[in-house]
Order: sequence, then structure tokens, then C-alpha cells
Amino acid sequence: MPSKWTIYGRTYQGVPAYIRILFTPAGLFIAIYLLIGVFYNTAPPHLPTAAFSLAAIHSWIQYFISIFLWPLSFWHPTLSVSQWPAGSTP
Repeated sequence: MPSKWTIYGRTYQGVPAYIRILFTPAGLFIAIYLLIGVFYNTAPPHLPTAAFSLAAIHSWIQYFISIFLWPLSFWHPTLSVSQWPAGSTP
């Protein structure tokens, strides 16, 4: 079943449709978002090993999740489960 997309009044099908979607504002935003995620997460030791084991598969899954959720790495909550803020008592 071929995919057809109508973008700005023109109809695209197949590979040209995917390429055209990439150059829409939403497509560029998604591409830039993913590129930032890849480059933000590929500094050592973040890139998983290439070994074929269950641990390596788990590491690659964590890597791809971190690419999509990289903005959460900037969030530092004030109150965590195991620690009270400085100057307060439980």
C-alpha cells in the first residue's frame, strides 16, 4: 500500500513524500531534535558497545530512549525521594 501525502497542495508518493515531509517546518524540527539527541548522547561513555548480548541490547534500548528524551537531562528537581532541600528538616 503506497503512501500518498498532500503537502501545500501537491501530492507526493513513496520516497519523495518522505523527503518532502522532512523539509516541512515540522519535519525540520523533528530532524534537528533527533540530531541534538544523537550528538548530546554519543560522548563517551554514553555510546553502547557493539557486542551481541542481552546487556548490549538493553544498553542500545536505553540509548535510543535517551535520544528521544534528552531535554529531561536538564531537569534537576528541588526535592527528591531520598534528600531534603538544604536548610530544612524532615
